[in-house]
Amino acid sequence: MTDESKMLIIDGLKKKTLISKDYNYLFDKVSGLFIRYGKTKEDDPDFSPFGPEILDLEIDSGECLGNCKFCYKCNGSGVPSKHMSLADFKVLFDKMPKTLTQIALGITNIYANPDFFDIMRYTREQGVIPNYTTHGLDVDDNAVKITAELCGAVAVSIVNKNKTYDAIKKYVDAGMDQVNIHYMLSEETYDRAFKIVKDMKNDKRLDGMRAIVFLQYKPKGSTPNAFHSIRDPEKYKKLVKFCLEQQVNFGFDSCSAPLFLKSIEGTEREDEFVQSAEPCEGFGMFSSYINVDGKFFPCSFCEGEGEWTKGLDALSCKSFLTDVWHSNKVKKWREIILESSKNCECKFSQSCRSCPIFNITSCKNWADKDEKEIRYWDTAV
Repeated sequence: MTDESKMLIIDGLKKKTLISKDYNYLFDKVSGLFIRYGKTKEDDPDFSPFGPEILDLEIDSGECLGNCKFCYKCNGSGVPSKHMSLADFKVLFDKMPKTLTQIALGITNIYANPDFFDIMRYTREQGVIPNYTTHGLDVDDNAVKITAELCGAVAVSIVNKNKTYDAIKKYVDAGMDQVNIHYMLSEETYDRAFKIVKDMKNDKRLDGMRAIVFLQYKPKGSTPNAFHSIRDPEKYKKLVKFCLEQQVNFGFDSCSAPLFLKSIEGTEREDEFVQSAEPCEGFGMFSSYINVDGKFFPCSFCEGEGEWTKGLDALSCKSFLTDVWHSNKVKKWREIILESSKNCECKFSQSCRSCPIFNITSCKNWADKDEKEIRYWDTAV
C-alpha cells in the first residue's frame, strides 16, 4: 500500500505540482501542459502509485440525440436514462486521491443531467479542471457561456458536420482556446478524415480551434460489425503525413498510440513524436473510469467485458486507494498491461502498451487473433 505522506502536492490557481521520490508531475491548469517524470527528469514512471491523474466519469447515460452507429454506449439500443446527482458526485469526488488534475465528464446531451453545470462548477472550485465531449447538436449560447467559464477544454464529435462546425465557432468566439474535434477513426471513416483535415484549413468556422483528435474504433456495442478498426500502420502514417503537410494540429487517444508509434518510425521527427505518445493509461496506470452508477472499470470500453462484467464500487468504498486503485484485481490487470508488449519484436516495445481487450493494432501479440477477443480472462483475479 502506498503511503500518501511520502508525496507533496502544491496546488495553486494556475499550476499543480506533485513531488515524491519516484513519481512527479507538473500540470499547467491554463494551457493543459502536463509533464510527468520519475526519480530523474529522464525517468518515465510505469504508473501512478498515489492514484489517477485523470478521471473519466460518466454522469449521465441513455438515449442520445447523436444516436451514432459506432457508439458503444447507446446507438439506438434503448438504454434507459440514468443521471449522477450532484450529491453523489460530491461523495465520489471527495473519495478521489488529491492526484487528480482533470475530470472528463461523460454526457449524452448537454441538458440531460440537470446537475451538469453544478458538477462542473464544484469540480473547478476544488481545483480540478473539468472538460467534456459533445455531439454538438444541442449546443446553445447558455451552454457555451458556462463552458467557457468553467472548462479547460471541450471536444465536439462529428455527427452532423455543420452542427459540429457551428458549435466549434461558438466555443472559440466565447474565448476558449482548447476546442477540439473528436473523430472516430475506422476503415469505414478513414477517407472522410482527410476531408475534415482539409476543412480545418478552409472552413472559417474552424479558425481558432486547437486540433483534430483521432479516436481508434473498438469493436464494442450493438453494431460491432458495421465498423472495423484500422490496424495498418501505413494507413495511419498516410493520415499523419497529411496532417503535417496541411499544417494542422492533430492528436489521438491512447488506444491509437501503438499505431502512431509505428507510423512515425524512421521519420526525421521520430524522437520528438515519441515523447507525445502515451499508450494505454487505463488499467490502474494513470487514469480511471467510473460509470454513472459509481462503479470503477479499467476503462470505459472494459465495462461488461470478461472479468469486468461488474466493476468495483468506488462510490461506497471506504478508501479509493486501498479498495480500488491498489486492490488485488486492479494490481493484476496493471501487471497485465505492463507486460502486454514485452514479446513484441518492435523498437517501441519497452515503452508501448497494447490493449489487452480488443484487437486494434497490428502488434505481434495479436497476429492470429479474431477482431474481438478477450485475452486474459483466465489470468485476472
